[in-house]
Amino acid sequence: MQHKKILDFIGTILLFIGMFLAFLPHALHVKSGLDESTSHLRHAITGIILVVTALGILIFNNKALNIPKKLQKHLNQ
Repeated sequence: MQHKKILDFIGTILLFIGMFLAFLPHALHVKSGLDESTSHLRHAITGIILVVTALGILIFNNKALNIPKKLQKHLNQ
């Protein structure tokens, strides 16, 4: 159970950081201490990658993609 909470925490933090990078203006990225020479597009792409990774962690950790047993039995026939 502790393992699931840690993965949820990591996924949530990655999601927050990814949203920060993907959707905030470049001026705020620079002001927060990120490299000034890096383009805004690179920040946005990095943020989107982090968001997708975090959502993957959260979905698989919470078993949201499980196939119901009734459907799984039907598919195995």
